[in-house]
Order: sequence, then C-alpha cells, then structure tokens
Amino acid sequence: MAGRPPLRIGQHGKITRKQIEPNVWIARCRFRDYDGVTRLVERRSPKADQRGKLAEDVLVEALAKRRPPGTSGTITMLTPLADLVSQHLEMIERSASPATMTTYRSAERNLLKYTQSLRVGEATPGRLNAVIVSLQDAHGSNMARHGRTLLRAAMQIAVMDDVLDANPVKEVSRIESDGEVTGAPALDSQQMRDLLTLLRASEMCRKADLTDPIIVLMGTGFRRSELLALRWEDYDDQTGEMTTRGKVVRVSGQGLKRFDTGKTKSSIRTVTLPGFAIAALRDRKANKSDWRGDSKYIFPATNGNLRDPDNFNKQWRKVRDALGVPDVTSHSFRKSVATIIDDNGLSARIGADQLGHRKVSMTQDRYMKRGKTHPIVADLLDQAVSPHSLPSNK
Repeated sequence: MAGRPPLRIGQHGKITRKQIEPNVWIARCRFRDYDGVTRLVERRSPKADQRGKLAEDVLVEALAKRRPPGTSGTITMLTPLADLVSQHLEMIERSASPATMTTYRSAERNLLKYTQSLRVGEATPGRLNAVIVSLQDAHGSNMARHGRTLLRAAMQIAVMDDVLDANPVKEVSRIESDGEVTGAPALDSQQMRDLLTLLRASEMCRKADLTDPIIVLMGTGFRRSELLALRWEDYDDQTGEMTTRGKVVRVSGQGLKRFDTGKTKSSIRTVTLPGFAIAALRDRKANKSDWRGDSKYIFPATNGNLRDPDNFNKQWRKVRDALGVPDVTSHSFRKSVATIIDDNGLSARIGADQLGHRKVSMTQDRYMKRGKTHPIVADLLDQAVSPHSLPSNK
C-alpha cells in the first residue's frame, strides 16, 4: 500500500478543529517546514468562537508568515543592500581584528557611493558587477576585492533567509590586478651592509629616530606593527633575544592601541638578534633621551607613548631618497631577511619561524626572492653532460 503522499516544503495538511471548552477551540495541522521536517502546528481561538472558525483563521495566518528556523524574517526584496552589509559587519565585529574591521569599514563607505539606492531584489549579477568595476576604477583592485567580499557575505544573508535562491555575487567577474604587482623590493647582503653604514652616519635618521628601529627591522624581519609594540621587558640583553608579544593598530574612533595578539598565532615568537642589532639596542638603552627615559616602549613616539605605524612610514619615506634606497619600504626588510635565509641554504621552515608566518608556503611564495640566477645548475649539468663524461667513440 502506497500510503499518504508526503507534504511539499511549505505545505500544510488537513486542518482539524477541536473544542476544549465552551467557545474555545484549537485548530491544528501538520506543516512541512523549510528544513524538511514535518511539525504539528496549532492555534487557539483568540476570542469567543462558536464553531472554531476563528482558531482556524489564526492558524492559516500563522502558517502564511512561518519562516525557516533560524532566519530573521525581516529581510525582503525591498531591503536596502547597504543594510545587509552593515548587518554582516556587526556579526563579525566580535571575532575580526581591529585592523580588519578598519579595512572593511572603509570598504563599506566606498561601497555606499554605488549601492545606496540598490535593494536586494535589484542586486543582479550585472548590476553588482558594475558596482565592483566602479569601485575598482575609483579606488583600485584591493578595495574592489574587499568590496566584493562584503557584497558576497551580505547577499548570503538574503540567501539564508530564503529571500534569494542563489548568491548573485558568485557570478560577478573576477577582479584583475591594476598591473604587475612586484611588491616591496628585497635587499641583498651587500645592499644591507651599505644601508647599515649609511644609517649610522645619517644625522637626518638620528633626529627622526629612525636609525635604531630600521636597524632592528634589518636584523629581525619584524612587521612594522610588531616593532613599534616592543617593550624593554620583551628584550633579554643577556641572551640577545627579543620576543614579539603584540602589535600596534590604529582603531577607528579610539586611536592607537596595543594588542597582545599578533597577525597570526605564529606571530608571537622569540628571535635571536644579530650583533649589529644588539649593539644598537645597547647604545639606545645607555643613552636614553629625556622623552624616552620613562617609556616602557623601545621605539615610542616623542611623548613616550605608542608610535603611529603610518607616521613611521611617512618619516621613512622622507629620508630613504637621501640614503639611496628610494623604493625600499619597511616591508622590504622582511623580504630581505627571508632572501638571505634562502641564499644561505636554510630551510623555508626557519624563514617562516623567523618571520612569524603560519604557513611555510607563504614564506616560500611571497618572501623568498624568485627569478635568481643559479650557476650551480650549470655546474651540475656540466658534470652530467660534459664530453669528458661521455663514453669514447674510439
């Protein structure tokens, strides 16, 4: 016997009425919910009800408004797209880092210029693609990628609320880079030695308090935010070891903050300093100026408090032309350390530990210099294929 056919999603079965006391009825039926589960739904008479018709009317109304479990029921095709972007950012704010939130809030503001009148039902792949193209033209590829990430997460909320069948952002064209991205250049060993000599002799760098921090960057490969978060308690002058235990971030509306976390779990690490960095710190500690005297930070601002990473970058840009390294950024020193590690036959694992990378592949792919000439390969081929190694024809 075939039995009763199953209800379709969103369909209810026969409604029955049952009187439970004078003028009070219960109307009930089976309803197959949006998660596929069939549930018993019932409603009581809202007021005096002679035959149960009022109870059934209330039940039918409730079924019409029934939403899938776990959805808000407040999103419609007329919901402004900007509202969903804001909702997504509120959802991730507790778990995302302040730096990430600052980036996404900036992307949100830029997106609003192109989506402020766009509603969920109007957000077709073509329209969203036009938004991303406009964002890229105005603010570059990186901002366009951030905007695409926000739009995809926002539209997914509408999908999860069963307002949309599919996420239209998935159909948006891939974002191509503005051009060839080379990133910060790495310095080789000789260039590092030359720069070290220039730094020590530069009065401009000394007055801007750039000499010591740049020397430590050269000797560690720390991130700029890690460098400026260093405290004297993080340095062991007996062993020459420095431990990174945090980072400095500018938080929107709050100013500079020091966080006891790194960019990744591997960011909290201890490294042994080279002699030239130890010498710089030894002299710095012995010759503290008045504004450094009471500061717990190794490289503070002039008032002894946290130093702004962006201001540090601006100061470095002002002096690097005079030093003959106009393209070298603070990030160049991370690449330089990785390249020197690679050139001297040390493993990518050692490089990842030194730089605080979670994945060794990041160190290999992004930080160790590629496109180098390897004479050793020619030597190996010479040994393998050279005529003196071939059998004689005689």
